[in-house]
Amino acid sequence: MMAELKYGGSALGRIHAKSNGRKVEAYWLGFLEGVLASESIESLEVASIRAEAEQFLQLFGDTDAADLIQDLDTAYGDYHREIFEIISGIVDYRLRPFSESSSNDCCNRFFGFCAGIACDNRLKIKEVEKLIDRIDRNPQLLEDARIAALKGVAVKAISDGHLSMEEEEDIAEWIVRLVGDSCTDTGLPTYGNTPSIDGVLRDASMLVFENSGFVVTGAFSLGPRKIIEGWIVERGGLVSKSISRSTDYLIVAAIASRDWLHSHQGTKIIEARKLRESGGRIHFVEELTFRKALGF
Repeated sequence: MMAELKYGGSALGRIHAKSNGRKVEAYWLGFLEGVLASESIESLEVASIRAEAEQFLQLFGDTDAADLIQDLDTAYGDYHREIFEIISGIVDYRLRPFSESSSNDCCNRFFGFCAGIACDNRLKIKEVEKLIDRIDRNPQLLEDARIAALKGVAVKAISDGHLSMEEEEDIAEWIVRLVGDSCTDTGLPTYGNTPSIDGVLRDASMLVFENSGFVVTGAFSLGPRKIIEGWIVERGGLVSKSISRSTDYLIVAAIASRDWLHSHQGTKIIEARKLRESGGRIHFVEELTFRKALGF
């Protein structure tokens, strides 16, 4: 009998190495495209660009990220224009492997793009127009109800040729549902974030362990998944490996899994969200709330 692969382990990492590498490439490309969408580099974007570049350098040894960090530290005469041209060059070079993209490439690149346009916590009409155009050119994105809603809000917002602060915030809220809070808000890179999820159970006292169905996903700071599943079973819960209509709770770690299908969501989150949209009873539980429910 084949041994069960350890979640997050090196063996599983080798199996997913190619798809994980492609996921990273798509997200990083999309992020840089998002940064360029306003057709200029804003002062507030620099710290976010650095944070993302440092993340990709640390996790994946990305040479473009290393060079970009060095460029960000260089006192160019026309600093913002020079950085814009450097990022444009990186994007032009990295576009080549994406001449033919899969649906996963498209989604990961779009998530990166969203993080890029929102990295300074401001949105311009140019950025919103390019957001809408990107969705229109990739209609498969509309299979995600959140992206469909984002497009609807964005189209309405710029229909009069203006973008108010309130309309910016409405669009930004939907972007947070896709890629989490921006670096400007958190000081952290967006890659590896978990998104803001509708249907989150925030009151730990409402979580019932006894005879409830649980599925867990993500990389938990609490400990390995096996230990977390053991705590659930000790409290009378029923743990499954996959989402079904008998699932009451999907426990979502604060940190995205290395092996998730997309940069900010794995198959379990996708299936749970669809189940909830179709009237399912499932609740999402974030790691902090789960910790409180455990009594830790």
